[in-house]
Amino acid sequence: MATLTLTANARSLTGRKVKRLRPQGNIPVVIYGGDRTPQNAQVEVAEFERVLRDGGVSQLVKVDLEGEEYNILVREIQRHPVRHNLLHADFYAVNMSETQQVSVPLVTVGESVVGTDLVMVQTMDSVEIEALPADIPAHIEVDVSPLEDPESPPITVADLPSIAGVTYITDPDDPVCSLILSRAAVSEEDEEAEAEMVDPDAEPEVIGRGREDEEEEE
Repeated sequence: MATLTLTANARSLTGRKVKRLRPQGNIPVVIYGGDRTPQNAQVEVAEFERVLRDGGVSQLVKVDLEGEEYNILVREIQRHPVRHNLLHADFYAVNMSETQQVSVPLVTVGESVVGTDLVMVQTMDSVEIEALPADIPAHIEVDVSPLEDPESPPITVADLPSIAGVTYITDPDDPVCSLILSRAAVSEEDEEAEAEMVDPDAEPEVIGRGREDEEEEE
């Protein structure tokens, strides 16, 4: 597992003044944790986005703050609600000998039987784990090849691979992936079921008496 690294610089701007950083390609961050005093810093947006793509959402990141190194986990990321560009982030400096609880992304691998009649549904995008900072994976793979038909049991957290140093916290019975019939296939089955229920030799049901019947009775 490659070590993720990020360079940070000390920041003197605080409050509303941090807006001046963003046009320069930087965003404000805060490094905190343990007994240390929170430190204001700034990082380059492009470099931070690269770290996030490489697994920094959950994985340990080494931050170099002007020669001082911190082992951090990204605890919170703020993005613009419309443009989705980075605005701010919180970095939690961890103790490497203490386990951490984090949410790790799930990535499907393998091939399941999908087509026009079948759809694979992934009901869980991430899973909660506990591990030492150095053992936290960037993602966890989910093998979906056992899914062969809608009768196949769903893949659950209990089916996820065993990883050294990692303990799953999420309920082992929680479903991760399953196969279901597509809407078109369900509609077709319903139509076939309705057709089977109709007897072609049955006499048409008389809803009411005609005018001629009433006149004959008179």
